[in-house]
Amino acid sequence: MRRELRLDGVGRRYGLRGPWVLRGVELGVPPGALVRVEGANGTGKSTLLRLLAGIDAPTEGRVTGRPRTAYVPERFPPALPFTAAQYLTHLGTVHGLSRRAAARAAEHWLERLGAAGYADTRLSRLSKGSSQKVAVAQALLAEPELLVLDEAWTGLDADARGELERAVAERTAVGGAVVFVDHDPRRLAGVPDAVYAVRDGSLAPPYRTGPGVRGAAGRRAGAGAGRCRPPRRRAPHGRLGRGDRPRIPHAHRSRLALRRPAAHAPDRPAALARGERARPRGAPMTALLRYQTALLLRSQRWLPPVVLYAAALGIGVQGGQPVLDSLGWAAAVLLPVAAWLVRICVTGEPPAARECVSAARGPARSHLAAVLVGLAAAVVLGALATVVVTLISDPVSTGHGTRVSPLPAAGAGLLAALVCALLGTAVGALTAWPVLRSPGRAVPALLLAALLALVASGSPARAAVSGLVTGSRSGAVLLPLLPLAGAAVIAAGAIAVACALGSRGPSA
Repeated sequence: MRRELRLDGVGRRYGLRGPWVLRGVELGVPPGALVRVEGANGTGKSTLLRLLAGIDAPTEGRVTGRPRTAYVPERFPPALPFTAAQYLTHLGTVHGLSRRAAARAAEHWLERLGAAGYADTRLSRLSKGSSQKVAVAQALLAEPELLVLDEAWTGLDADARGELERAVAERTAVGGAVVFVDHDPRRLAGVPDAVYAVRDGSLAPPYRTGPGVRGAAGRRAGAGAGRCRPPRRRAPHGRLGRGDRPRIPHAHRSRLALRRPAAHAPDRPAALARGERARPRGAPMTALLRYQTALLLRSQRWLPPVVLYAAALGIGVQGGQPVLDSLGWAAAVLLPVAAWLVRICVTGEPPAARECVSAARGPARSHLAAVLVGLAAAVVLGALATVVVTLISDPVSTGHGTRVSPLPAAGAGLLAALVCALLGTAVGALTAWPVLRSPGRAVPALLLAALLALVASGSPARAAVSGLVTGSRSGAVLLPLLPLAGAAVIAAGAIAVACALGSRGPSA
């Protein structure tokens, strides 16, 4: 962590006229700081942590200097279609590690947390405590510069709690910052550089500080101000020296004492991160796309829309029919299927798991990856349907009076399918989270919007499909280039709106 993370005049409320959860927050978290946040239930502690982690965006004010971040939620969802090792490898690549480095770091942290025996166990079969160990491991394996812990010790056994405390000490020793909330007042008692309380929607100045703390005297307290200073001396290579330890109560010292990794795991994640973190600029987005693709395929939630599409093709396309008519039907039916696939992708990830990914790469980019995977699935489905329909249909016009060249017909059908896939993506993006959060409203809205996109005058989908039908009557193949351009613009705008709203957090 190279510079201070700052919250300046930050406020957050949900809805245009909702009450302010936080307002006027002034907070600085410098490199190496250990900060505890306290407060009663419902006062906004978790909201503050989500703002720090980048999962949520402030309604007012600004957040600057956010470094590489990892987040541990209070309750990690087991409803993910991966084994523990598979999930951690995916998250490691999302954080910027190579797959090899991510796999090795996952093995290292699972062992440190006492969960190595569950590496090949599906997350859905893990207990609450074991799932929480996976949540902690995903945050630590890439050595984040800012570690945000929201009740992260909840559900862990005594040994795992001790390992997490040691990991916190390791992070701050090398200049990383840690901000945490925990219901146990004895957790790291006396160790934090500053302790803040969230009261009445504001952040009170630190009322109890550790040995390396500078108080908030002279700063604005009414709106909630604070700044902490990390311990002065740091030991190299991720270890705390004898004189570098924070003043820890005697009862905690044996638990927080750092130790060497196990003999069978000589390569520390630090070495992995230093040696294998450098990757091409597009690698994080590629990792997000791979993660979302694996999430879609392994969940098997893609089966219902694919089966529906196959059934619709079976009803509307028969062997020997004019090829352009059949391609028009295949493209039209693809539009609602594409909207359904996009909805599956953006809602299939449990909220807590989505927050972990959003902390690593930002909620907007994470949402974009989910939408793009849904679009890609629809395009692949449309391309396969175009090939099959072209092969089984008769290359003639309506009435079998004029021969139609199969290759140009297939090209026109593929472009029409792409138009419908793009419009379906726009419909799916605008009728699912975060635009419409209630399934009771989102599903009817999706069906109505998909129907309007097909029949409304001026719709690119209607123009593309009508072009195929008209061409079938005359025997001329018309490429729907103008509808394709219009669909691309509409899809880009819809995706931008959805991603912007997604960056506002879980309950904008």
